[in-house]
Amino acid sequence: MLYEIQLPQLVDGHLPVAVIALLLGVLACSWLLRKSEPAASEGTLLIPKSVYSRLPLVGHLVGYARNGHSYFSSLCASTPLPIFTIRMAKVKLSVVKPALTRDLPQTKHLSLAPLVLELFKRSLDLGEFSSYLLREDDEQSKRFAPEISRLFRDEFIPNRNLRKYVEELDAYIQRDVALIHDAKSIHIEDWIFKTLVGALGKSMWGGDDGPFGDAEFVAQLRTFLLNIQRLNNPATFMIEPKLLESRRVVRERLDQFSFEKYAEKAGSSESVDESFLARVRTLCLDHGAAAEGWTDYQLLLIAGLGPNVMAASTWMIHHLLADPNLLAAAREQLDNFVRKSEGSIDLADMSEKCPLLIATWNEVLRFHGGFTLGRYVHEDTTLAGTYLLKKGSYALAPLKPHHFDKQLWGDDVEDFRPHGFLKEGGGLDEIQKRKLRVYGLFGALCPGRFLAVHMTMAVTVRLLLAFDIAPLKDGTNHAPPEECKETIAGLATPAWDAEIGLRRREIIEDVEIRFRSSR
Repeated sequence: MLYEIQLPQLVDGHLPVAVIALLLGVLACSWLLRKSEPAASEGTLLIPKSVYSRLPLVGHLVGYARNGHSYFSSLCASTPLPIFTIRMAKVKLSVVKPALTRDLPQTKHLSLAPLVLELFKRSLDLGEFSSYLLREDDEQSKRFAPEISRLFRDEFIPNRNLRKYVEELDAYIQRDVALIHDAKSIHIEDWIFKTLVGALGKSMWGGDDGPFGDAEFVAQLRTFLLNIQRLNNPATFMIEPKLLESRRVVRERLDQFSFEKYAEKAGSSESVDESFLARVRTLCLDHGAAAEGWTDYQLLLIAGLGPNVMAASTWMIHHLLADPNLLAAAREQLDNFVRKSEGSIDLADMSEKCPLLIATWNEVLRFHGGFTLGRYVHEDTTLAGTYLLKKGSYALAPLKPHHFDKQLWGDDVEDFRPHGFLKEGGGLDEIQKRKLRVYGLFGALCPGRFLAVHMTMAVTVRLLLAFDIAPLKDGTNHAPPEECKETIAGLATPAWDAEIGLRRREIIEDVEIRFRSSR
């Protein structure tokens, strides 16, 4: 079995045994939990109407198991209401359609951490200390979320920090590109994961001497992260042993790293570690977490930083390969940029000098940004001053209905067309870019959004400068893979990997990539 492939393993159109077992397991409790249709209003507020599946009790679970986040989008398309409620086992979900999403930032008592706990507790094997912090049952843990958000913004948004990361990450990326100069081919997703996630991990986890400097650790991490949904199965005995082993290896290596970095140096006279990772650890401990639970937070950090940028970068290469004209035009802009830069290109100038690559990035986010954003409802609250969201439920906002709205994007929304983000003269259209919703809907935008685009541009530029890339078989048109339906959060990953051919290019050998934006 290829554990890195996430596409649900359907046999003759039927659900996998693990999913059947899960559905049967919740059948009894679903029967007890299901209630009659709620009243149309509570006081002056409207209660979102419940939408039931044709398959009683477990229909929404089956739909989600088969179709992933697309299931929520399908419900939006078939339901005329601006907001409606569904129940999946014991969880009550209020699904918010685009017409109401502009009111989400003003909605009180919504929190991300408990949703993160719901999504990742089983798959990451989170312990009691991290669960306490994410559950936000007391004032101390509730203060953690805004402070960790502030820490992330302070780290990943200022240009001075972005410059540092661009230089560090590109050094690792450039080295990995050099290692494949004699290769005839690479597997796209595998190479990008090892290169990008590996570079980010080395930058934060001790360089080549840390866990990300170990190729076996990175390989096990890839298997682990690409199978999060399977590891979420409550019936542990039904999870493939190789997946459990990958999780064990990753956790043990992070445990070892933490011990070597922190425990052995406790009480020593060495200077205080002021790295980003150390500051995250200190913040966790200050808010009631325990040192022995630090591996949980490292896993959450890795799961939040790595898979999205890896998926977006992989889709970039797939779509460039699928459209030879796009690839040729984007490469021409890049080559001209390099030739006129005297050996040093500034990523801050990519929007002006290489608008097609930036437009392709934006189109990747639109075209594959069909996931669902959500929050936990801590207290009864109101949406748009009209709808009542009950305590203990979740508010979900599927992005696909927005990103595939023909009134916003045109009649060809089902096609991948980067030129939609360009003006008539070829420059970037900032108005179109502002229509994207992948960076957030609930008020706070993703603090890593700037680092993500610079990482993707760095790895794409390095690959295109070093090689001509093409489908492995000459004359074969490349078709991007289907999206994996088992992605829990964020951009969907490709459902399978693809091998591409490489041919060494004669171009400027030693190009410096930097970031010197004055903004």
